[in-house]
Amino acid sequence: MESKNKTKRIGLLGIAAIMLASSLPVMVGNAITPALPQLGEVFGLGNYASWLVTAPALGVVATAILFGKLIDRKGPYYAAFLGLLFYGVFGVAGAFMPNAAAIFIDRFLLGAATAAIMSASVALIAAFFEGEKQLKIIAVQGMSMELGGVIFLSVSGVLAGFSWQYPFYIYALGFAALIMLLLFIPKCGRAAEKKVETQVAAERQGVPVSVVLLVVFFGMLMFFTAMVSLPIYLQNDLGYSPSFTGNYLAALDLISVLAAGVMPKLVAKIHEKGCLLVAFLCYGIAFVIYFLSGHLAALVIAVLFAGAGFGLSTPLFNSLVVRKSAPEKKGTNISLCTMAMFSGQFLSALLVSVFTGRSLFAAAAIIALCIGLAILPVAGMYQKKGAARK
Repeated sequence: MESKNKTKRIGLLGIAAIMLASSLPVMVGNAITPALPQLGEVFGLGNYASWLVTAPALGVVATAILFGKLIDRKGPYYAAFLGLLFYGVFGVAGAFMPNAAAIFIDRFLLGAATAAIMSASVALIAAFFEGEKQLKIIAVQGMSMELGGVIFLSVSGVLAGFSWQYPFYIYALGFAALIMLLLFIPKCGRAAEKKVETQVAAERQGVPVSVVLLVVFFGMLMFFTAMVSLPIYLQNDLGYSPSFTGNYLAALDLISVLAAGVMPKLVAKIHEKGCLLVAFLCYGIAFVIYFLSGHLAALVIAVLFAGAGFGLSTPLFNSLVVRKSAPEKKGTNISLCTMAMFSGQFLSALLVSVFTGRSLFAAAAIIALCIGLAILPVAGMYQKKGAARK
């Protein structure tokens, strides 16, 4: 009954506001990816322009735990308010930075705002929904994230064709989400005000949260390795236009939307560990294809696998962390999940800088396949330990 009352109190427009806010963290780096070659020229960064995509991740990693503590103490509403406000401010300001140092500082601060939004959006779902309904809404949130990527990347690719500055204006959507927050989402307390024994028990069973966070890190490392490397690969190596690049990356996100919709059914059949195995195998296959061929047909096949990898894994990450967290630790654990995601994003630029050409795709394929093949044995090991304790 409590869950129904909470659902009714927030309403459909409130849910829509959460979904809009949830779509913003994905585009914190992706919105400017079609403009990376131009940004590299304007700011004299060359191939290091990819760090502009991942610089916000450093801001996320540095500040996410602070917002997690704020959520645990005051609730997610205030963290969401601050995050959306400064997301719009620092996002749009990137178009007017005078030099490389200034734009990197701006991107770092944008990352801090993103940390607040990402942690708060998941915590808002946990505050208003419980049980099976909560998990379904988290799955819808994952679809919203990928669908937002489809729209934003398509628009960004077109805007980048006119000027490197125009994609930065997409960040003004933070202001729209802020208005919806104020109008349609009631102020709420912490993610759960009372301890539920089954939730606490779930946290102690099976794979611990720390291992889940490690898998989250590698999952996002794979995704952003593709997102950071593909614009340069498609435009500089294969000669495609910024518009094509934006549409290609949008297609990746569109496949992710479809995969996220299928994910709950796949989990019901092969469980979470099986779904994660499939996701990492998809990443591995995609990178193998990029390594082997740059033909258009190969690119089409590869984007199907890359999109499936993201869509099958990312919503599941948030669901696992929320389900395995005790009520009083939800905000902190959600923020740790956010840190793990953006640590993977940040270090993807390092991977791109260390490996050149198609050797990057070979290295990424090896990492993805190794992580994927390790999931079942590791999960089985923790299951045996749990059974032994009983």
